[in-house]
Amino acid sequence: MADTSPDLARRNVPVLAGQSILSQVAWTLGSPSVVLPFLAVSLELPMFLAGALVSIRMFGSMVADVFLAHSIAARERKKRAIALTEVAVGACLVLALALAATGVVPIVALAFATAFLMIGLIEEVQSLLYTDLIGDHVKSKSRMALHYLQLGAGGLATIGLALLIHQIMKDAPPFSRHSAVIAVSVTFFVLSGLSILAMAEAEKKKETSEKDVGKTRFVENFTNISKMFEQPWFRHYMVMRLPLVVVSLSVPFFALIAAEAHHSSAKGLTAMIVSSASGYLVSAPLWQVVNMKSHRAVMVAGTLMVACTGIALLSVHYLGADHDIHLHAAALFVVTVAVTGVSSARKLYFLDVAPKDQRVQGAAAIKSICRISAVVISSVLAAVAHMHEVSLAIMFICAVSILAAVLCYRVVIPEEVKAANL
Repeated sequence: MADTSPDLARRNVPVLAGQSILSQVAWTLGSPSVVLPFLAVSLELPMFLAGALVSIRMFGSMVADVFLAHSIAARERKKRAIALTEVAVGACLVLALALAATGVVPIVALAFATAFLMIGLIEEVQSLLYTDLIGDHVKSKSRMALHYLQLGAGGLATIGLALLIHQIMKDAPPFSRHSAVIAVSVTFFVLSGLSILAMAEAEKKKETSEKDVGKTRFVENFTNISKMFEQPWFRHYMVMRLPLVVVSLSVPFFALIAAEAHHSSAKGLTAMIVSSASGYLVSAPLWQVVNMKSHRAVMVAGTLMVACTGIALLSVHYLGADHDIHLHAAALFVVTVAVTGVSSARKLYFLDVAPKDQRVQGAAAIKSICRISAVVISSVLAAVAHMHEVSLAIMFICAVSILAAVLCYRVVIPEEVKAANL
């Protein structure tokens, strides 16, 4: 177990706060859920491929969950690996943008598919590394404060940068405007990677050697996941977690329907970035207050927000009144707030209920199952969006969001009950 002395925590929290804000700006400006699908549609990629990019990204994440969780758990030092993942994501964006500049649709399609696969893999490696790092070095209350500071300050900085880029590049061709956004994102990925190196990692007793981990057989990756179902906490968590997979797909599919209508607009991408960044900004103070009292309340409220927003957007869409970019921006803003709250609450709830010795393996097992589900579901929704309308995919997301609200209310343990059982 790592040494979490007060002096070490006081030094690390400011470093992690700065790094997380830089990372938040980078991920928002280069968002695989909003910015890159918007760019894919603007480059005239087929709607099926634009929707399938979500599945490709999830598949990359699944590979990391299944095959790399053991190595990550055994790794004694994690900050350098996190720094490398930040730089690697930036490199993927640069490569995708360089190939997109050719304008050849098959090359662009291959570039985006490869970039999304690698980003999904690298993003999940980073998430597993960061989960264990934060769990070892930051206390529960500080974790929550750190998370919401990241969302608030990162969202505010992103809004300012997006508006500045828009003013500077508003007369430039669409590809140049989009390239400028990606270039700034890459810069912040590099800065984030450099900043985390200032963190001081505590000495940690090495319970598992990397040599032993390397001998793990192929079949054991799946056996270890199945063994997690023997744990009562894991089974209960999965009941409420699986429907949330569909809820999380609301952001990319809401972005797709906006891109379909406004990808040629000079304000389209800026509006989407400002909308999603504003969602992160509002999420910080809103969900922090509610999360302190009840993770269940956040999850129930967030899922209902997605359902209600989707129903409202569908109503406007079928009435033929959704031609204004501000309507799509408002819808994306609400679902970003909702999904961010749900995601934060379920992660914090996971850290509360998962035993330390099962934390990384439990997180990997949960994510593996959810990624497989997300790959299948998002592929089906992408096919529906291509053959019919994106609105039908949103209709399905709304229905499952209502189911998710019911399950979260029934399954998640209220804070007062948890406190009584401690």
